[in-house]
Amino acid sequence: MKKILITHPIHPETVAELELPSQETYLYAPAIGANQIPDEANDPTLEQLCELLQDFQPDVLIVGSNAVPKKAITTWRQSVDNSQPLLIIRRGVDTRAIDVKTAQEYQISVTNLPGINSPYVAQHMLRYLQLQNAKPQSKIAIIGTGNIGKNIAISAIASNLDVHLLSPSLQDQHKRYSTLNARGINPHQVNCAQSITEVMLGATYVAIAIPWLNQQGIPNANIINLEHINHLSTNARIASASVPGIFSPQALNLLERLMAQQQIYLRIDTAKRRAIEATANYPHLDIAHNQAFAAPECQRALDQAMLAKARSFIFD
Repeated sequence: MKKILITHPIHPETVAELELPSQETYLYAPAIGANQIPDEANDPTLEQLCELLQDFQPDVLIVGSNAVPKKAITTWRQSVDNSQPLLIIRRGVDTRAIDVKTAQEYQISVTNLPGINSPYVAQHMLRYLQLQNAKPQSKIAIIGTGNIGKNIAISAIASNLDVHLLSPSLQDQHKRYSTLNARGINPHQVNCAQSITEVMLGATYVAIAIPWLNQQGIPNANIINLEHINHLSTNARIASASVPGIFSPQALNLLERLMAQQQIYLRIDTAKRRAIEATANYPHLDIAHNQAFAAPECQRALDQAMLAKARSFIFD
């Protein structure tokens, strides 16, 4: 019988369903994901993960934002037959905490669940942007127009804002209209910027929803700098679903000071490990972890998607 190890908290109804008779054996160890700490080298949950990988020898490993470093991957491979496959599923999108390079070296597959939580993340960001209080034609900069950004853009258009978009997929003018139409965005009601400087200049609202790695596999580290923050409108509101590292340290220091003076607002919702690290350094910033998809319906959707992917891997 195939085995699935789940190391991140899931919805209680899903837990109950796992106890029903099935063709798979499940081991549910939510404490690993719930109790992780930023100091990966001294994180006791990593030892627990290695022990379970060695003893349970799963065919599928499901994780949240908890780390799966080289040690965990090699522990599993050394415990099983060299030909046994393993699928690591990130119950979410960001796979940065997984040592993908080592996984590839051991012929281990890594996947995620893009798009499942996007509508819920967009709604979460909109709640903190407070567009319902915006003056007509206030400028909003939306960095990233994927599944999250497109929902924010549609809401911003409906709120009669001056919508400015920045995305690699919108840089080609010949494809721009078709790309926007495919995402449900009216091309005639938005402006497409060529740079972060252009899109953020004078913005009263900023929504950021970009992955850590760009299309070339290069980290989007420090892409928002001190200059970009200084060029925002007074009392701007920023909501980000991206990791804090997209801001330069200088930008974060300025945002910390401005937040303390109530001259700007920044909300970042990120993985637990990243949130703990950032909060320690920037206590005035509004930093949360995994709240954007805390809604029960989102949790259930993620659970169903991860189990469908796990079963497809096992039985196909």
